[in-house]
Order: sequence, then C-alpha cells, then structure tokens
Amino acid sequence: MTTHELKIKSEYFMDVAQCQKKAEIRYNDRNYKVGDILNLYEIDKSGNRTGRQCSVIVSHILDDAEYLRDGYVMLSIDVIY
Repeated sequence: MTTHELKIKSEYFMDVAQCQKKAEIRYNDRNYKVGDILNLYEIDKSGNRTGRQCSVIVSHILDDAEYLRDGYVMLSIDVIY
C-alpha cells in the first residue's frame, strides 16, 4: 500500500468528499495499486490549494486500452476520511 498526494479541482472535490463521485481517471505515472491511499487536496482555478482535503482508498483499477487513452487508468475509490 502506497499513499499518494494528489491535487483535485474544486469542481470535483465536493462530489468525491460527499461520496457522489466514486472514480478518478488518472495518468498511471505512479503505478497505482488496489489498497493505495489517495490524499486529495482541493485546488482552485489558479492551481492553489484551498486547504480542504479528503482521503480515499483505491478499491478497483480499470486499465483497458479499449476504453481509456494509453497510459490512463480509472481508479474506483471509497472515501475513508
């Protein structure tokens, strides 16, 4: 299990934090694995952190070139705090 520090745009942050958004499409430059923790830090339109953060756990990874661009994965996530 690895913990990743990632930014997330404000327009998506609340949906993740309120358990309405259950997946993230990310470039797989970090070799994500099921069980990894993603600490998601909200950023504003200027790219600055707002101070809000939530943590999620990766429950499933879709890595399929038929559905995703090369190098990208869809991470199914569950909020943990």
